[in-house]
Amino acid sequence: MSLSRPGRVILAALLAATMLSGATVAAAADQPPVRVQMTEGGPVFATSSGMTLYTWNVDEGTPGASKCDHTRYALQDGKMYGVFPLPLAKTRKTCADKWPAFLAAADARAGGDWSLIPRDDGARQWAYQGHPLYTSVKDHRPGEVNGEPLNIRARTGWAAAKAPLDFPPGFKLVRRLDGLVLATADGRTAYVRRGARIQRTASGSSELLQPIAAPGFGTVGGKWSIVDSGAGAKQYAFNGEALYVLADGFTAADIEGGGWALALYRRATPLPPQIRTRVTVVGNVYTAADGKTLYMFSCAEQDAVDLLTCDDPGDAAVYWSALCGTPEECSRRWRPYRAPANARAVGEWSIEAVSDPAFLDSGGVTAPPGTPKVKAWAYRGKPLYTYVEDEQPGDTFGHAIQYWDHSAFTVVDVPGKELDF
Repeated sequence: MSLSRPGRVILAALLAATMLSGATVAAAADQPPVRVQMTEGGPVFATSSGMTLYTWNVDEGTPGASKCDHTRYALQDGKMYGVFPLPLAKTRKTCADKWPAFLAAADARAGGDWSLIPRDDGARQWAYQGHPLYTSVKDHRPGEVNGEPLNIRARTGWAAAKAPLDFPPGFKLVRRLDGLVLATADGRTAYVRRGARIQRTASGSSELLQPIAAPGFGTVGGKWSIVDSGAGAKQYAFNGEALYVLADGFTAADIEGGGWALALYRRATPLPPQIRTRVTVVGNVYTAADGKTLYMFSCAEQDAVDLLTCDDPGDAAVYWSALCGTPEECSRRWRPYRAPANARAVGEWSIEAVSDPAFLDSGGVTAPPGTPKVKAWAYRGKPLYTYVEDEQPGDTFGHAIQYWDHSAFTVVDVPGKELDF
């Protein structure tokens, strides 16, 4: 059964109403048990318990079917280097092990943007706008989006299933350290006035900030409104505050301290006291409390058919030890950033039990059973490390140490890039 146009409007309203509350979407019987879960990166579709749902771009080549199954591969194709065995192929997890399908109940019915696709084992899987949906074993709490890769060297085609934004045309979200910020479709950050006067440029020819124009007729809903710009025209407003963008040729530095503020859609969760930020030669990065740069390990078997990540406990240790030569040397160079006994998880920051040393056998697995563990800080599920050769705050000597295109240690970038909403 398909939803009528009025039915779709009602469902869209229900989704918009749940974006901040994270409530379950109680729509018609032919809708899946999903909710819109707010995360630090924006609203995403999630299971009824709040676990983020994901899509895989590999599925786009097989419409109506999932390519993520329990097939166990033994080889990878290194292209110019030829075909060679996957490490620990007999015990290597499958795609379906790491990305469980979002399965439908026996009496579930498709409708609207939601469809059902058959799986090889006879089960049915939910899909949104034709994209099969999955959960990630990297997520442990509602609101986590640990399944999305943080490192360009670990791009595997997985992305959170982003929920639609109830925005007027021409707007999107960008992420900054402060939180989620409104921006125009071409990426220009929006600002609001906080006691500021409209300031003209030195030549007096134009304004430093200009109103974001809105149509002279029509209406918007929710937290959006259309107000008079003061010059006989209309401009958009959010939360009752009129929106502006910088005129061409100017940057945020030109209005610093002038009474203007970013147009925040959602303020970021404050950082834990033990986490700081610092501008370095490789960009704005997260650091330890003493200013030492923090690093994360990322790994993906991008030459394998299923493109699986290899940075979870129990994955092959060879990708890590190859960065240093021996397991002992890796454990000497990379030290877990330990969390104090009274530390608490907050936002995207969690405290994980990390093996130390990570492994003792380069032919075995990371975090083998019985290895001593310490409590360490993690960002989006990835344990954080300091590098032994970084002597001064701001040093980044451990950045981009890599093994082919499979694995690498990299700095942890402070959010500041545009989002794809």
